[in-house]
Order: sequence, then C-alpha cells, then structure tokens
Amino acid sequence: MIPALRHTLLEGHNPQSGRFDALRLAKALGLSVTEMAEVLGYTPRGLRANPDSKNLQGKLGELVSLVLRLLEEFDGSMGHVRIWLHAPHPALGGVAPYKAMHRGDFAAVEALVAAMEEGSPL
Repeated sequence: MIPALRHTLLEGHNPQSGRFDALRLAKALGLSVTEMAEVLGYTPRGLRANPDSKNLQGKLGELVSLVLRLLEEFDGSMGHVRIWLHAPHPALGGVAPYKAMHRGDFAAVEALVAAMEEGSPL
C-alpha cells in the first residue's frame, strides 16, 4: 500500500476517472450488482451504465469510509470485512450488515462499527 493512499480503498476506484466505482467496490466487497444497487438506492441498470457517476460519489464515499474502519478492526483483511458484511448480526436483529444498509439502516451499521472500535461488547 502506498502510504499517501491509505485514506481510500484502491479496489473501489475507477483508475481512469479516479472516482469511486460502484461495480469495482461491489466486487471488492463480494456484493452482486443488485446488492450494491440496493445498498446505494439505485437500480442495477443505472450502476452498470454509469458506475462512477458523480451522483454516487457521496454514498460510495460513506461506504468506503465504513469499509476502511472495518479494515482497521480486522487487521487489513478484506476477507474478514466481506464475512462481517454478509454474516447476520444479533445487534442488527439477525440481519447481515449489508442488508441493514439496504433497508436504510446505515446509521445502525455505523453505530455497530463505532462500538467495535471502542471495544464495547456487542
């Protein structure tokens, strides 16, 4: 990892535009295009047509920020991040974190990550 790029997730960027790319990020997180579209509140068709749209950058940035925090918690293991995102979690009512984000509960997932960072029991 290049030290100057630690603040972002290279796998989630379009190297031509430099912007976040929903399809690349979906692949890095083990999400299908449909799942990523649901998390972002867009259509799969729209993501495929313009995966690095300027309109997506805010939401993708929030998601990347969350993933970077998870990477810190999991000692840099993207595999562990993917497992955590897909595993049903009791603090989310038995729902997987990515599904909680899909239903609009991004704040609950973010609070769960904050609790992990603080060392609070989950």
